[in-house]
Amino acid sequence: MDSNQQSLAVYAPKKILQGANLYCRNSILVAELDKSVSGKAVDQQFLDSALQLINEFRSTAAKTNLDSMPALADSIPANTFAEVLNTLALTLQRWCGLPVSFAQVLKIGEGAQSEHVVFECRLDHLATAAGQIAAEACLHCMNPQLLSKERIQNIITEFERVFISSRTTQIPFIRQAEESSIPWLPLTVDGAILAFGQGAKIKKIHQNYTSSTSLIASRIATDKYTTANMLRAQGIPVPRQLVVTEPGAALEAARKLGFPVVVKPARNDFGTAVFVDVRDEQEVTHAFNEASKHGPVIVEQQIPGEQHRIMVINGKFRSARRQLPAHVIGDGTSSVQALIDKTNETRLANDWQPIPNDDEAKAQLKKQEMKMDSVPSSGQMAKLRSQANLSTGGSMEDLTSQVHPVNIQLAERTAAIVDIDVAGLGFISRDISKPYWEVGAAFCEVNVTPGLILNEEEIILSEWFGDEDKGRVITIVLLDPAPDKNSGAKIAEFLQGKYSKVCLATKKGNVD
Repeated sequence: MDSNQQSLAVYAPKKILQGANLYCRNSILVAELDKSVSGKAVDQQFLDSALQLINEFRSTAAKTNLDSMPALADSIPANTFAEVLNTLALTLQRWCGLPVSFAQVLKIGEGAQSEHVVFECRLDHLATAAGQIAAEACLHCMNPQLLSKERIQNIITEFERVFISSRTTQIPFIRQAEESSIPWLPLTVDGAILAFGQGAKIKKIHQNYTSSTSLIASRIATDKYTTANMLRAQGIPVPRQLVVTEPGAALEAARKLGFPVVVKPARNDFGTAVFVDVRDEQEVTHAFNEASKHGPVIVEQQIPGEQHRIMVINGKFRSARRQLPAHVIGDGTSSVQALIDKTNETRLANDWQPIPNDDEAKAQLKKQEMKMDSVPSSGQMAKLRSQANLSTGGSMEDLTSQVHPVNIQLAERTAAIVDIDVAGLGFISRDISKPYWEVGAAFCEVNVTPGLILNEEEIILSEWFGDEDKGRVITIVLLDPAPDKNSGAKIAEFLQGKYSKVCLATKKGNVD
């Protein structure tokens, strides 16, 4: 019997009770656990070993999500195999930002060959996978010969890929909704689309698309050349651009615009295959070959200055942050290599991505007339990447309070022209505290699904749902011992004067 068959032989999910139920106010997963292991007594060391096993393969994102919510209550028992399984199943779901906390082992009649374990479930597929991993981890701790550690690592890696990496935009919304007591539920079994609020008040989220995001705006923003032309026609400063489809045309466009240039896909997001500060024909050819894998290519005038992300939500400026590529700051005595090593010690200690030390870093240093053994002067920045991606050691600085009012007005106009409710605007400026015309600033991007970093989820949900009802629909259940007196109708008539929509269901089956 292989490892997967072994786990299925002792653990099998049976059903999910949707919504509030006898055990919990949220859905629960019910699974059958073979009695040969379910009631097996274990000690604290077994629980510690099981937690240590899964934590060995836990990502930084999972740890961050777990640390963002209160710990599981000490009252949850972990004295048997089944109880430890429940603890692990809850923990794995909490890795994904879901604040689950209920679990129980149900005793079945004498002579039964199995027991039922139940634990809180907020997303069906996620809970099912968490229970399976929990069962296999417990089996490994009971007997490592049954299931290899490699097997545990593989299924946890896949679990994180599906339920954490692909849901990074959802988790903050769920966390904010829980903190604000706003009801939420998944509209799809995989949780790709979430609903917040109830009844007529429901608002929906998919990635960072909201119920108010226009399809036309999404189409416009996805096409960078169309976006730039639309903004230029309305007097918004944008770089000059040319669309090309073959290498020779890319070289001609770069010569016409003047080096340095930016080379990027015409229809792609997330900074994929974007090449900044392209300075010669050889670099243009390489950049075109990479960018053209994603369709037509834009060769763009490079605006001098630093990259900023300006957030405009529901027509109003909300935040601005300067985005810096991976870099080190000189101290006058240390080499670039030594500065990278020292910086990475701190970054790794904080579970941050290290700054890369590779050919691209050397190429960026060469443009600054430096090498890895060069010693930057005190305060001098040595850039190691052209783009400000956090995944490659980039960083950001909050400049919300420093943005000039004219730039704020310009950003709000830009989002309004494209008609986006949640817009992330790429703004290049040498000094965001000065009017755009003084420093030659321009918008290089309009992102319809921007990463939300400075608590923008709180703004979105708070403006959807006021403090009074938090998106809830009031439901009154009246058990009337004397229905002939029409008490329900009288109450409904009274409530009609206070609420816009009142529904009355009676024993007769009519709904008014």
